[in-house]
Amino acid sequence: MKMFYFTDPMCSWCYGFSPAVKKLKENYPDIDLQIISGGFSPYSQQVVDQEYKDFLAFHWRNVNQRSRQFFDHSMKFISETFRYDTEPSSRALTVMQELLPKQDFEFLSLMQKSFYVEGKDITNDVVLARLAEEFGIEKKIFLEKFHSEEMKRKTNQGFQFSRQLGVQGFPTMLTLENGNTKVITRGFQDYDSLKVIVDNWLSNLNVSPANNGQSCSGDTCEC
Repeated sequence: MKMFYFTDPMCSWCYGFSPAVKKLKENYPDIDLQIISGGFSPYSQQVVDQEYKDFLAFHWRNVNQRSRQFFDHSMKFISETFRYDTEPSSRALTVMQELLPKQDFEFLSLMQKSFYVEGKDITNDVVLARLAEEFGIEKKIFLEKFHSEEMKRKTNQGFQFSRQLGVQGFPTMLTLENGNTKVITRGFQDYDSLKVIVDNWLSNLNVSPANNGQSCSGDTCEC
């Protein structure tokens, strides 16, 4: 039972969606959740001027209201050199998926917390290496992988795979069944809503869903 989760470390709705994904992983251990950085704004040269800061703050307030995830609106990551380029953090996730594949979601969550809560610049390779050190990865090893052409290529393959499957917003969960794409959810969901969707999917596969007494209130948002 493989499910693809298309996300981006610098997508605020993905950060809001993280608690639901965490519960999904805990309550449905038989689902092989493949996390893929789909490329929210890779290679972007977008500076965070006042207009863009207001744009981010508006969306962050919406995500906070829907998900209750905390945001630090001081945005300490802003500098003259900062660009809202999501490729570096996506590549960091690709590196960790090779080095510690069973902890990729935990590393993704750490990047999100570092960016949205602590205001760290996760486009910076040294910052990303320090986060990897929290998982026991030596800085030198991480940086060698991070700057390799292989990791750049694999990260870009994730972006291409996302486009090939028609993913247009993040977060998105989907499956491939007999060569056909089936969208599980597109946009933010709380866990109760996600659980109902996943249970319906499993029922159609004749697989017994998890039984943990959760209820449903369906609601989604596009990125």
